[in-house]
Amino acid sequence: MSPGSLVPIADVKPGAELAEALRDAGGALLRPAGYVLAEADLENLQRRGIQAVTIVTPRDPAEDSRLREAARARVLHIFRHSAEAPEAQALLHAVLAFRQEHFR
Repeated sequence: MSPGSLVPIADVKPGAELAEALRDAGGALLRPAGYVLAEADLENLQRRGIQAVTIVTPRDPAEDSRLREAARARVLHIFRHSAEAPEAQALLHAVLAFRQEHFR
């Protein structure tokens, strides 16, 4: 999940995605992280007195690409002495996949 921004509930548009779980004052879960808010959700949250929510900030695809390549380069640097060794291949691919997961 991408970083989020705290936005007043009155400014949130339907279709916004929650960057973190939304809980009431008692700690009860109202909506999980990743939940996409509909108009009815926004009305319900306003009635409950929710003042603001943290929504996912859209990411720049060019910046994502740059960061993805930088993460890949760091992993390859770490494996620079063993990347070609057959016994290191599975670990290399697992670490690359783990690092790239952030960008999905």
